[in-house]
Amino acid sequence: MAFERAFAYIFDDPKWIEKLGLIAAVTLAGIITTPLLGLGLIVGWALLLGYQVELIRNVRGDEVYPLPRWDNLGEKLQKGGNVLVATILYNLPNVLPACCILATSSAWADGGFGTTFSLAFFCCLIPLALIYNLITWPMLTLGMARYAEEGNIGVFFQFGDLFNTLYRAPSVSIQWMVYALITNLIIGVVGAIPCIGWLAAPPLAIAVQGHLTAQLAMRIEGDLKPKRKNSAIGF
Repeated sequence: MAFERAFAYIFDDPKWIEKLGLIAAVTLAGIITTPLLGLGLIVGWALLLGYQVELIRNVRGDEVYPLPRWDNLGEKLQKGGNVLVATILYNLPNVLPACCILATSSAWADGGFGTTFSLAFFCCLIPLALIYNLITWPMLTLGMARYAEEGNIGVFFQFGDLFNTLYRAPSVSIQWMVYALITNLIIGVVGAIPCIGWLAAPPLAIAVQGHLTAQLAMRIEGDLKPKRKNSAIGF
């Protein structure tokens, strides 16, 4: 996988400032309108994910300038909404540790056996959550790449096929996870810069992670793709 290319391709586009600037604007608008409209942040995330879906498709289609234009907003909203739903469903098990912490908070305060039990339970739960995310994070990402190609939300839930495809090429999956983590660290540093960093981090995240997602799919689905049965659930 070409890690540096995931950053460099952005600046090949003569309209990269305009396209990334609109990502920043959508992010800011979603944050500002959330207290007023309630759904502002959700709509903003859906638009950004829809933009990323189109970006993934463009990279896989070998477009000269993969960064999409900000048109067909209805289509972006619909596709991004499906990705958002899938992302929420994939992350529901991550809510369990937080619920357990809240449920046992009184035991922590009381001390004694309750604290010991809660600590042991917490220490067992965290490794399980880590293993779950290490398995499902690449599956969700590959599902997004397939969704960009097929437009069917059911591809996210072909769990066995997603797992088998990824772990036939474990070195590629691990390389993608390392690059994605490094990217998140870089974006975190950028986002820590007041004002400019706050605006620059979301566009950078969408653009770079989208390109890495497309690279993951292209690396592992070249020969495997014809063997995959299209058993997606349509809804």
